[in-house]
Amino acid sequence: MSSIVAIVGRPNVGKSSIFNNLTGSNTALVAKFSGLTRDRQYGQAKGSSAILIDTGGISSDSSDLSKDVLEQTELAIKEADILFFIVDVKDGLTALDKEISKRLRKTSKPIYLIINKVDNIKHEALSPEFEELGFTNQLLASSAHNLGLGDIKNILSDISPYEELLDHDNKKDLRISIIGRPNVGKSTLTNKLIGEERVLVSEKSGTTRDSIEIPIKSRNKNIILIDTAGVRKKSSIVEETERSSVSQSLEAVKISQVVIHLIDSQEPLVDQDMHLLGLILSLGRPVILVANKIDLLNEEQKEELKKLVERRLSFAKFVHVHLISAKKGIGIRSLLNLAQEAYLSSTEDLDTNLLNKILIEAVRQQSPSLVGRFRPKLRYVHQGGKNPPILVIHGNNLKKLQRTYKKYIENFFRVALRLKSTPLFIEFVETKNPFEGKVNKLTGKQKKKRKRMIKRNKK
Repeated sequence: MSSIVAIVGRPNVGKSSIFNNLTGSNTALVAKFSGLTRDRQYGQAKGSSAILIDTGGISSDSSDLSKDVLEQTELAIKEADILFFIVDVKDGLTALDKEISKRLRKTSKPIYLIINKVDNIKHEALSPEFEELGFTNQLLASSAHNLGLGDIKNILSDISPYEELLDHDNKKDLRISIIGRPNVGKSTLTNKLIGEERVLVSEKSGTTRDSIEIPIKSRNKNIILIDTAGVRKKSSIVEETERSSVSQSLEAVKISQVVIHLIDSQEPLVDQDMHLLGLILSLGRPVILVANKIDLLNEEQKEELKKLVERRLSFAKFVHVHLISAKKGIGIRSLLNLAQEAYLSSTEDLDTNLLNKILIEAVRQQSPSLVGRFRPKLRYVHQGGKNPPILVIHGNNLKKLQRTYKKYIENFFRVALRLKSTPLFIEFVETKNPFEGKVNKLTGKQKKKRKRMIKRNKK
């Protein structure tokens, strides 16, 4: 099982910087999408199966916004198995830090105190001040200078060792998980898919807690539907529902190749929906966003639904949205076909020559901006992985590429490759100069020739 780690603390102590470093801002497995959620962000730690939650800062402000942030942070704390408490050594120990520490202690969960912004020896000398909080697990770090983060990564690796996402490509069965909030019609959809195909071989306990694997056939294709009971369990306690959703969804997504994310068309894309969607994207799985219960909407309401979904998915326009009524059987027939198309997009072997032609055309249409005297150069690209598709672009000065240009490159490849409903991740790698640091040693003959040329030029 993967551990869930919540990163908490005051505003501006460096929580997001640490989150981005631990998850890898330029790698595949991170749910770093603007517009996903203002208060919570999910991502998988590099070298670990732990899921990190970046939270909004806890402040003493009494505004409605601060109250909302605090509520979201408290949900993350209850959801987590382990807490990373971030403080700022430059600010010193504040009254709010003390208040937060008392609140965290009441959870009785393992707490790691991470003293951030320890950029030099002077800052390190200030760190003993935080011993007053009484946490035995203390770490010094500087997210800006990448100091001490290796120790944090080792802790994550120890508490939640890295698990390779299960690869079922060598099997004939396509594994599709169906996830969603309670009461969105998940069971109805599952039963409808089974009933239409008229093939129910067996029901067996899956590899995760409370999950059910149901084999069916679709156009002579063996499909295993993964229904996670924990996500749809009813509870009067919102916090428990949240916890169940994340932990259960994580395990279901891990063993699947495509995810059907079911939402309620009458109550679309609430915060919990966005959190689940972020989790799916962080794990790089193709996802079909399915809005259920459209039989309860009139034409005007359907149009409003489309506009709302389009607005909230501005950060992930590639996600296919499909309208259904599981109860009435509307839109069911094409759903599995869409899932299969998404899977093929996610697992396709991409030709290197084709990729480089696309890269050349992308740069021709829009070159990266100058950074100082130099312009970043994108030299060549190759495929780095499948499900999700990963492209590795090599070049010079790529660290200085603007985020907007990286997004442009991603969108260009997505359109050119005709990818359907699957995340695409691009890694930008600096090309190393093989002669860097090497001194060119001249032979005796070359030295004499050099002297003659210098003497000749002086005349």
